[in-house]
Amino acid sequence: MLLQQFIEELKGRGVYRVTAYYSAGAWVLLQVADVVFPALELPEWSITAVLVVAAVGFPIALVLAWMFDLTPEGVVEAHPVAAETGPHPWSRSHIIEFTLIIVLALLVGYLYLERLADQASATRPADAGPTSQATSIAVMPFVNMSDVADMEYLGDGLAEEILNLLAKLNELNVAARTSSFYFKGKDADIQTIGEHLGVEHVLEGSVRHHGNRVRVTAQLIKASDGFHLWSETYDRDLSDLFKVQDEIARKVVESLHILLPSANRGVISTKTNVDPAAYDYYLQGRAYLRSPRDASNYRIAVDLFEKAARASPKFADAYAGLCDGLLGLYAIDLDQENFTAAEAACHRALTLDRRAASVYIALGNLYRTSGQYEKAVDEFNMALSLNPGFADAYVGLGDTYLEADQADKAEPQYQRAIDLQPKYWHALMRMGNYLFRTGRMEEAIPYYMRISELMPESESAFNNLGAARFIVGDFELASAAWHRSLELAPSDVAYSNLATSLYFLGRFDEALTLYHKAVELAPDRFEIWGNLGDAYRHSEHGVEMAEPMYANAIKLAKKRLEINESDAETLSYVGHYHASIGQRAEALSYIDRAMALAPGSIYVNYNCATALAALGEPEQAVEALERALQAGYPLHIVLADANLENLRELPSFNALTANGD
Repeated sequence: MLLQQFIEELKGRGVYRVTAYYSAGAWVLLQVADVVFPALELPEWSITAVLVVAAVGFPIALVLAWMFDLTPEGVVEAHPVAAETGPHPWSRSHIIEFTLIIVLALLVGYLYLERLADQASATRPADAGPTSQATSIAVMPFVNMSDVADMEYLGDGLAEEILNLLAKLNELNVAARTSSFYFKGKDADIQTIGEHLGVEHVLEGSVRHHGNRVRVTAQLIKASDGFHLWSETYDRDLSDLFKVQDEIARKVVESLHILLPSANRGVISTKTNVDPAAYDYYLQGRAYLRSPRDASNYRIAVDLFEKAARASPKFADAYAGLCDGLLGLYAIDLDQENFTAAEAACHRALTLDRRAASVYIALGNLYRTSGQYEKAVDEFNMALSLNPGFADAYVGLGDTYLEADQADKAEPQYQRAIDLQPKYWHALMRMGNYLFRTGRMEEAIPYYMRISELMPESESAFNNLGAARFIVGDFELASAAWHRSLELAPSDVAYSNLATSLYFLGRFDEALTLYHKAVELAPDRFEIWGNLGDAYRHSEHGVEMAEPMYANAIKLAKKRLEINESDAETLSYVGHYHASIGQRAEALSYIDRAMALAPGSIYVNYNCATALAALGEPEQAVEALERALQAGYPLHIVLADANLENLRELPSFNALTANGD
């Protein structure tokens, strides 16, 4: 009879009715929040807040329904319901009623648990990210089939936007754009592309533009055998490109049989309330960012992104592009105004779209460059919370830890990026550079060789391979790699490296010619001006010709230090330049600052050694040199460096170099 009385109390006090109404109302409220909150540009946590409030309110509503009744006279205290003589407590009607209560409670619990699971999936930590075994895909540039060659940006831009949509999904491992776009215009079949990028599937297509109409053809192909999993042709107005890229992304997900949690189903869609002209400006701007990285291309890109933002002030991608363009300019000219404007553009993009992982990466790089390492780490981790498979975020973390003199934390980040995308050349390059900078040159060589195999037309891969070969003493192989780099694309770095090899051979006049070619290509690189100073100083021209070169190097280096005063390597270079022209007080000041920031850095110690040697402090120079050698600096380079000439008669120097310590 107790069970019968309890059920009667539930019915009489309206608990059944409140349970049903509350469950239905909470479900509707969550659905509305899912749709309306993103449109109002409210932050991600606002939906979670609604979920929590609804969950907390459910038991409160049941307790209030039990304790109070709503009557025409107002809210009154509920009174016990008198027991009625009726059927047995386990009669059919009571069993049905009790079952309904259990089902309603389970339904509410399921709704909340599902939402919580979706929220957790959307913000899971970086170490829970996908592995390289996840379904993988590369998105190739869409071929321009238009009669006008200038429309090439349309196909490239469409492919890049589809790639960005798919990259937001934790369930997919998407090859980085810099890898897939490498094959643009190259005669490579799908199987070769799949092998080089390490992906199972390839999405390719074409775009034909005529007037206000556009025809987009897309096809999803299995890389191993060339089998077409899906293909479609879209004939649309140019203003419908947003919808086309969304439809293609959804078709890819469907064709690969990827199951998405409900929280991720809206990720592969873009807002369509963007002016078509703004989108066109945006795609053109992206094309210039993909062009050679010089100031002219960055300025044009910035202008186009600004036009896009003016046409559609709430277009988040336009501000993200503006951020990237201004960052590129800042990297070249080190202008504080470009730094400030880039930061503002990044934050504006995030205000409009909190799920833009690429913008968090841009901000991370901005803060890393300016020496705000803790902020940089926070931004990269935020990107990984949105997409744990974002290899570039791990690369950014590695770069940040390396520059913050926390090299032990850097290597695992680079390795994580390589584990996610084993054939991503940028991650391989950063790992090679890390090993090179930390004195493990022999270990760096296989990474550079791997890149040259994956990207045989990459001048930077051959240039870095040459540098590593040179440092370990393989001068002939180093020269061959550098000449190959110059054959592929003349660059300031390759000219500078070749010049440096001649410098260490004592052929200073020949080195000067190549350093001047490097300066012509990169007039803002202080390191090349400093190298010119070294070459002039030890040539027949002497310090008189070297001094203006060092002065220009100091001027350019100080521009970098205005942004990042914690850049220990740059500080040590400036110390060397001041010392080389006899400015003792300035040299010692920079040396002390550099050593305080990075006492274990291989290059900081070496630069301090050359500076102290120039200042006539031989014993201190040998001590700094010993630290550099212990950290991995090559002995044969030390023996060939004219900057250390005045140490060669010292017993301590001879003892150090004789033992190879």
